[in-house]
Amino acid sequence: MDELGKHTILIVDDEPDVVFFISKICQPQGYHTLTASSGLEALKYVQELPGRIDLVLLDLRMPGMGGLEVLKSIRQHQPDLPVIVLTALTDKRKQCEALGVEAYVTKPYSLEELYREITRVIGEQEESREEIEVPAGSLPKAKILIVDDEAEVCELLSEALTEDVADAEFEVRTATSGEEALRIANEFEPDLAVVDIKMQHMWGDELIEKFKQGAAYSPKDFVIFTGADVPEQREKARKSGYRVLTKPAKIDELIEVLKKICVRHKLLKKKP
Repeated sequence: MDELGKHTILIVDDEPDVVFFISKICQPQGYHTLTASSGLEALKYVQELPGRIDLVLLDLRMPGMGGLEVLKSIRQHQPDLPVIVLTALTDKRKQCEALGVEAYVTKPYSLEELYREITRVIGEQEESREEIEVPAGSLPKAKILIVDDEAEVCELLSEALTEDVADAEFEVRTATSGEEALRIANEFEPDLAVVDIKMQHMWGDELIEKFKQGAAYSPKDFVIFTGADVPEQREKARKSGYRVLTKPAKIDELIEVLKKICVRHKLLKKKP
């Protein structure tokens, strides 16, 4: 296993042609690929190479141990290992998303679509591993606007950012629509915004575009917080913001991303 590269992708599928074509799009881009034709073989790789696999591409319908069982086992032993599900089954999405997957791609899919998802997930992994270099004697400090049409999500994020963060200082306002966000922005003058994409009336990408066109005071940067499952929507979301987080996302992950953006934009204060 000494040949494992910087980014290693485990392809789990019992169809040799599928494995061959996926490997062909990954290897020229510098990714090293491992292949498994069964669930048991996949778990053997995961258990023998902890921390050395960067992404799992997982088919659900396989003989013997199915993909859903493989996913459950991965989550028990390596809860943070990214997994993209590739399947012809359309009725397992909620079960997979409840266990935590980076994407649920239904067959037939284009290799271009799959490659976009792979590069997105690998890129997000690289960003999450970056060290936060807060200057000595400083704390990240920012005014954050949360925009989501689910009031419960707004409340959850607001409480977490204002009450559960000890090494940063965040002031938070929330909006449950794009129109409300534009009104609040002129008064609040947010430094950053956490924006859902799929909302009623005005979608998040439209809201971000309005901010950039000067319809209201614009945040310096955006974090996209979305459950959008259409690849074109996710790709558009990714291009619109600094980082795309998929619902349900870990609050700790969002906090770390916001800290990094604060450092990037020098949104800092001196420690008391």
